[in-house]
Amino acid sequence: MKEFFRTLYGKISLIFFLLLFLLGTAQIIISVQSSMNFVCETDQTLNRYLARNLATKFQPFLKDSLDRAGIDHLIHELMIYNPRIEIYLLDDKGDLLAYFADPYKIQNSHIDTAPIKRFVSNDPDVRFPIMGDDPRSDRQKVFSASAIELPGGNQGYIYVILGSELYDTAINGIGGSYILSTTAFTLVLILVFAGILGSILFFNLTRRLRRMTRAVSDFDKGDYSRRIAVQSDDELGQLSSAFNHMADTVENSIDEMKKNDALRRELIANISHDLRSPLASIQGYLETIQMKEDTMDPGQRRAFLNTILNGVINLNKLVHELFELSKLDALQTKPRPEPFSIAELLQDVVLKFQPQAERKKINLITKIERNLPFVMGDIGMIDRVISNLIDNAIRYTPESGQVKVLLSRRGGQVYLRIEDSGEGIPREDLPHIFDRFYRVEKSRSKNSGGSGLGLAIVKKILDAHGVNIEVQSEPGKGARFTFCLDVWQPQKREKTAKDIS
Repeated sequence: MKEFFRTLYGKISLIFFLLLFLLGTAQIIISVQSSMNFVCETDQTLNRYLARNLATKFQPFLKDSLDRAGIDHLIHELMIYNPRIEIYLLDDKGDLLAYFADPYKIQNSHIDTAPIKRFVSNDPDVRFPIMGDDPRSDRQKVFSASAIELPGGNQGYIYVILGSELYDTAINGIGGSYILSTTAFTLVLILVFAGILGSILFFNLTRRLRRMTRAVSDFDKGDYSRRIAVQSDDELGQLSSAFNHMADTVENSIDEMKKNDALRRELIANISHDLRSPLASIQGYLETIQMKEDTMDPGQRRAFLNTILNGVINLNKLVHELFELSKLDALQTKPRPEPFSIAELLQDVVLKFQPQAERKKINLITKIERNLPFVMGDIGMIDRVISNLIDNAIRYTPESGQVKVLLSRRGGQVYLRIEDSGEGIPREDLPHIFDRFYRVEKSRSKNSGGSGLGLAIVKKILDAHGVNIEVQSEPGKGARFTFCLDVWQPQKREKTAKDIS
C-alpha cells in the first residue's frame, strides 16, 4: 500500500478522494442548510397572519386590566391544540408579560423588538425568513407576530415561536437520525461512483506517464535506442518529443565521443610514432658522431648533422601544429581582420613552396586574375590556410605531376582554388578529411602524408572567419579545394574580430 501511494497515480487518486470527500461534505452541509432555510421561509410565510388571528382571542383579556390567569389558560389551550408553537405576550419594549412555561425554562425575559417591527411593518421589500429571539434558548427561530393594544392604551405584541421546544425535541429525535443516515448514504454513494470513475480516468491519464517512465528508465540503463511514441500535441506529447530529441542528441554525442576516442587513440599512436622515429634517428646519429668523433671525416659529419637538423625541424613543426590546433579549439586564437592583397600573399606563399615542388619535379602553376581588390581577413591566418593547402597538394602529388593555384573574382568575393594531379580522395573519405588526425593515406610513410593536422587547422581558421571550404575529388583525378573571401569595401565599417566570430 505504501508503494502504491508513492506513485503519481496513487498520489493523484488520494488527493482526488480527499477533495471529493471535502466537496461532498461541503455540498451536503450547504444543501441541508439551504433546505432548512427553505423550510423556515415556507413556515413563516404560511403562518404570517397566525399571530394576527390569535390577537382577536387575546383582546378580551386586555380591556381593563391584564387578566393573567385567563391569558395563561388561553395560551395553554392553544398550545395543546398546536404543540408546534409557543405563544408569548410582550410589551412595546420586548419584555415578557405572559407565557405558559415553567419559569426556570425561560432564559431570555427580554426579546429584541427590531425583527418583530420588521415583520409587522408589511414592507414588500422585507424577505423571509426573519429570525427572532427564542425565550427558551439562545437560538434564533422563525416567528409570527402581531401588534395588540394593552390596558392603558399601550401597544404590545403577540409573539408566536413557530418551532416550539417539543417540536425541536421531536425533530432532533426523528429527523436527526433520518438526515444523518440519508447524508451518510448520499456521501458514500458519491464517493464510490466518483471514485471508480476518477480512478479509471486517472489510470488512463497516467498510463502514458508510466510508459514515459519506463522509456526513461531503459534509456538510463543504457538502451540509447529507446524512444517514446508521440500520440498527441498536449503537454505529454510535447514532453515525449522533447525526450526523443534529447535522446537523439545524447546518442549522437555518444557516437561522437566514441569517434573522438578512436581518433584520440589513433592520434596517440600516430604522434607517438612521429615523435619516436625522429627521436630514435636523432639519438642514433648523435651516438654515432660521439663514437666516431676522432675518425669521422667532415663531409660525413655534416650529412649526419643535416639529418639531425631535419628531424628537429619536423618535430618542431609537429609540436607547433598541435599547439596551434589546441588554441583554435579553445578560441584563444581569434581572427583580426584587416584589408590586404590576396594576390601578393598568394605569390609569396607560392615562392616559399617552389623549392619543395622542384625537388619532387612538380610543376607549381599560379594563375591570378588582374586587378584583384583587397579582401578582408586575418592575413596571418589566411597565409597559414594557403600554406597548408599547397603543402597538402604537393605532398599527395606524385613526381612530374602538377599543382595549380587559381585566384579570381566573382561578384563581391575573391575565390581561391588549389588543384593537384594526385591520386584523389576516395568518396568514403571525403566527409572526414577535415577531421583532426585523419589521414587518407593510412600508412605512416614519410614520403606522403603529414601529421593529419594540416587540413583540420585549415577548417578551424576558415570557420573562425565564417567561410566554408569545398572539396571536389575523384579517384585518379586529383583533388580540388576552394574557398572565398569577401572583397573589402572601404566605404563600409570594417568587420571586427568579434563580428566575424
